[in-house]
Amino acid sequence: MGKIFCIGQSAYDITIPLSGPIVENQKYRVEEKIECGGGPAFNAACLCGIWGADVCLISRLGQDEYGKKLHQTAEECGINVKYLIPDPDLETPHSYIFSNKINGSRTLFNFPGNPGKVDYRFPEEDVSVILSDGHEPEITLGAVQKYPHAFSLVDAGTCRESTLLVAEKVDYLVCSEDFACQYTGKKIDLDDWEACREIFHEIEQINGKYAVITLGEKGLLYRTCGEMRRLPAYPAKAVDTTGAGDIFHGAFAYGLWKGMQLIDILKLSSMALSLSVRRAGSQTSIPKLPEVETELKKYKINTK
Repeated sequence: MGKIFCIGQSAYDITIPLSGPIVENQKYRVEEKIECGGGPAFNAACLCGIWGADVCLISRLGQDEYGKKLHQTAEECGINVKYLIPDPDLETPHSYIFSNKINGSRTLFNFPGNPGKVDYRFPEEDVSVILSDGHEPEITLGAVQKYPHAFSLVDAGTCRESTLLVAEKVDYLVCSEDFACQYTGKKIDLDDWEACREIFHEIEQINGKYAVITLGEKGLLYRTCGEMRRLPAYPAKAVDTTGAGDIFHGAFAYGLWKGMQLIDILKLSSMALSLSVRRAGSQTSIPKLPEVETELKKYKINTK
């Protein structure tokens, strides 16, 4: 097996759990905070490394304290960091996250830094899977061209121009419900199955290959044997949903790397997500692979 290349954003997350939603003009006494690695590409790479995959992170880390902490965390998670994007003037991206302990929802403030232009040169490697979060579109498209035999996957959380550029070229477009609604201008209503089919078809047309639309607690939509189907979500009492989508996509990339069938990849990814939202933090909520496999044996989830 070749390597997994995770391309995109790394960020340092500072999560503050609250006992309810943020209220304007309210003063909060903070008695707890969680600091850990974050960012879509970083979290996905951490999962792949923890699960034993041969994974490399292609991302920007500054030379500041946040960058140093992320570098150390990446190595501890088993990530190969020798292909990081050189950007010595970058302030490492970081996020302040307020999580609602009652329902697990979160409000995120991200400081993306000011990345400069780089002339990135790809290594001569055997690459099996390319996962992109859309934050480094030029580098991602270069990787897809450089490694034509690798499976390519985009984590499309929001419908930005950079994400669409990548989405058009990948094998697997795995997008959020928000992305699908932003792109099509239509709301997904599972009680209107024909309308769901139309939305799904529009998303499929972006890359002309495989598409998946994740729906949070409502599960996800995918196509098999020519028919669109829904895979329900695994039950979970959410504590913090930060990084859950990143973990889903990391597990998806791992499944591609292992040569799994699509439905098995979707179940693996869904269970990894389910376990992650039961814990606080983003990178710190990544479940171990044996835990995911054990939980999968307890549930028989049928597609609809």
